[in-house]
Amino acid sequence: MAYSDIYANFFSICQKLSNALGGIWRLLPAKLYFLTLFLLQAMAWWGAYYIYSSLTGNILVLHYNVDFGIDLIGVPVRIFIYPLFGLGIILLNTALTAFFYRHRDFRVFTHLLLAAAVSFSLILNIALFFIYFINFR
Repeated sequence: MAYSDIYANFFSICQKLSNALGGIWRLLPAKLYFLTLFLLQAMAWWGAYYIYSSLTGNILVLHYNVDFGIDLIGVPVRIFIYPLFGLGIILLNTALTAFFYRHRDFRVFTHLLLAAAVSFSLILNIALFFIYFINFR
C-alpha cells in the first residue's frame, strides 16, 4: 500500500467525520444539548478539583451505601475519575450519533443519545455533591 493510499483513506475518513459532526451541529436541539453538556462537564471538573483541593489528608471517601456505610475509600486523585468517565460517555454518545448520521431516524437518535449523556452528566454532578457532603459535612 502506497503512502498516497493511506493519506487518501485518512482524508476520506476525516471528511466523512466532518460531514457527520456538521450534520449534528446543524440541529438546534443538538446545540442546546452540547451547551448543557459543556456546562455540566465544567461543573463536574470544578467540583472534583474543589473536593481535591479542600482535602487535608490523603484519604477520600468515594462511595457511601446506606445499608453498609462507607464502602469505597481511595486516594484523593481518584476523584478525577468521575468527570473523566462523564467525558468518555459524552464522547461515546457523540460518536454513536455521528455513526447514525445517514439513518432516516437521525433526529430521534440524536435526541436519545444526547439526552442520555445529559442525564448521565447530571447524575454525575449529584454524585460529586454527595461525595463532597460525605467527606466535609
